[in-house]
Amino acid sequence: MGRRFLLMHITSHTGHHRASCAIERAITHVDPQAAVTSIDASRYTSRFVRWAIFQTYSSLIRHQPDIWEYLYDNPAIHRRVQFFRGLLHRYQAAKLERLLETVRPDAIACTQAYPCGMVADFKKHHRLAVPLIGVLTDYAPHLYWFHDTVDVYVVPSEQVKQRFVEHGIPASRVRVLGIPIDLSFLDAVDREAAARRFGLDPSGPIILIMGGGGGFGNLRDIVQSLDLLPYPCQLVVVAGRNRQLLAWLESQRFRHRLVPLGYTDEIPALMSLATLLVSKPGGLTTSEALAKHLPLVIVNPIPGQEAYNARFLLSQGAAVQAGSPVTVRQTVRDLLDNPRQLQTMRERSATLSHPTAALDVARLLAALADRSRGEPAAPDAFSAAPQHAASLIP
Repeated sequence: MGRRFLLMHITSHTGHHRASCAIERAITHVDPQAAVTSIDASRYTSRFVRWAIFQTYSSLIRHQPDIWEYLYDNPAIHRRVQFFRGLLHRYQAAKLERLLETVRPDAIACTQAYPCGMVADFKKHHRLAVPLIGVLTDYAPHLYWFHDTVDVYVVPSEQVKQRFVEHGIPASRVRVLGIPIDLSFLDAVDREAAARRFGLDPSGPIILIMGGGGGFGNLRDIVQSLDLLPYPCQLVVVAGRNRQLLAWLESQRFRHRLVPLGYTDEIPALMSLATLLVSKPGGLTTSEALAKHLPLVIVNPIPGQEAYNARFLLSQGAAVQAGSPVTVRQTVRDLLDNPRQLQTMRERSATLSHPTAALDVARLLAALADRSRGEPAAPDAFSAAPQHAASLIP
C-alpha cells in the first residue's frame, strides 16, 4: 500500500490553501502512488463559530485594523483564549478521530496554525504517533504556532527559525525550506509569447498590480494614481474574485495601456513579464515574487502577519513601501528611474527565494511517512528529514 498523507488548511482561496495545494501537487510529483487527502479544517468546528470568526476578522481588518494589530500575537490575549481553545479542540476531537481512522495517514502537514494546534493537542491527549509538520506561510510566527507535539516546523527564513528557538523549540525541529508555492513557478516562461498573449510590449515597463485572490487593498486608488505616471508604461491589474473591481476596470478609459484580469492561473507568466509588482505583502504572493526575482512595492499591509512580512522584506532589501495608494506613483517612478536599485532588489529576491519549497516539503513528508511505517526511505527523502521525528515514532 502506498504512502497516505493528510493535508489541512483553513478556507479555500487563501494563501494557506494555495500552499496546501502546492504541497499536494508536489507529493504527486515525488510519489505518484501516494494517496493525499486535503481538508479544510474549519469544517471541524460549528457553523456558528466558523461564521463568528470570519465576520469578526473581516470587520476588524476593514474597519478597525488597529484593534486587530493589538490582538495579533499578543501574549496576554493568547493566555486568555487558552481555555476557549481547549474547549474547542475537545469539541473537535471526535470528528478528528473519525477523520484519522478513515484516512489513516502516515504523515500530516498543516499550513495554518489552527489545524496545527488541533492536531498537536490531539497527539498530546490521545498519544497519536503520526508525524506532524507545521508549514508557515508568513515571515513571522505568532504564538499559536508553538506546540511540543509538532515534529517538524517548515519556515521561510533563518530569522523565523530563530524565533522558534527563542520559544524553546529545538533547532533540529525547524527546517528553513521556504513557503510552498506551485510547481508552475519552476517552469521557464517564453516572455515574447506571453507578452503577445496579453498584448504587452516586453521592452517597456510593465507594472503588475495585485491585491491577493480577493482583489483587496484599494486597488482602484492605486490604479488611478499609477495611471498618472508621466511616461509610457503598461499596467496589468489582477482583480481576483472582486467582480465589482473587474467591471470598473473594464468600463474605464486609461492614459496607459491597462490589462484587467480576474482570477487567473497566469501569475507565473505575468511575474516573469513584470518590471515590478505593486501588492499587499501576503506570504504566498511575496514568495512567488521572490521566486521570480521580482521587485515588490508594498501597499496597505494588513496589521499582523502582512505587517511582519513587510518588515522582513524591507529589512532584506527585496521591497520598498509606499506610504499610501496616492503616493505609490512617486515610489514606482523613483524605482523606474533607478535601474541599479531595481537590479539590486532582483538580486536580493533571488537570495531570499525558495522556489523548490513544495518539493522539499513533499520529500520531508515522504521521509517521515516511511519512518512512521517502519520502512527504509529513499536517500533523497531522508536528506530532508530531521532525527527528532524518528525518536517520536515507536
